[in-house]
Amino acid sequence: MWVLAVAGAGVLVGFVEVQQYSRACKSVDIRISYGAADVLVTKKDIDSIILKTAGMLKGKPLGYINAGSIEKAIRNQPYVAKVSVFENNEGRLFVKIRQREPLLRIINRKYESFYLDESGALLPVNPNFSARVLVANGAINDSYIKNPNYRVNILALSDSVFYDSLLTNLYKLTMYISHDNFLKAQIAQIYVNESSEFELIPRLGNHVILLGKAEDLDEKFRRLYAFYRFGLNKIGWNKYNIINIKYKNQVICSKI
Repeated sequence: MWVLAVAGAGVLVGFVEVQQYSRACKSVDIRISYGAADVLVTKKDIDSIILKTAGMLKGKPLGYINAGSIEKAIRNQPYVAKVSVFENNEGRLFVKIRQREPLLRIINRKYESFYLDESGALLPVNPNFSARVLVANGAINDSYIKNPNYRVNILALSDSVFYDSLLTNLYKLTMYISHDNFLKAQIAQIYVNESSEFELIPRLGNHVILLGKAEDLDEKFRRLYAFYRFGLNKIGWNKYNIINIKYKNQVICSKI
């Protein structure tokens, strides 16, 4: 009886698998999670990738649909962080995607523009959509074109060209700003001077903040907070043109 039961279960599973294999795809459900980022990739973009990779899926037997190849093609889209393709018992194919979240838009010396995302990946600019993020410009020589679709965490590559480089320090500074509600609201732009030091352009106040290198950020911004609170709040936000916080235990102000 046990042998017959096991054999019967095997036949039933096989029948279900054959039925599912031959079942026609009823629909393709594309779902994209954007998190807090602006839209850079749309369902139309993904649908176009699927059509180019696997053809028209609706009506095709599920057994003839290669989910792995579809995932691989979508993953090659530079704005896609994660993708999962699977089917259910009703014949529906699901494509779930998490879009990358740009943190910084970089404009280099040649006026080439590209993004840096939360994982340290370089992303191209989308000509149809623009992410509203912090901007960095100035003496930046790095280019996205040299590293197309570069999607490796730059902080993990201690032997890479990005290790302790300008891009790494921009990433470090941008991550710090993005995780501080006050700085995220106050800082509009990062300027890189010829000494590869950072100058911050705020939204409020007619001044430039000389930060220096992307080091001792807790201590530097603690002094900036204190100066804003006990200094500029009393004497006025447009009193000085330069606020220098790059030297330890000092806030040096000047008016041009």
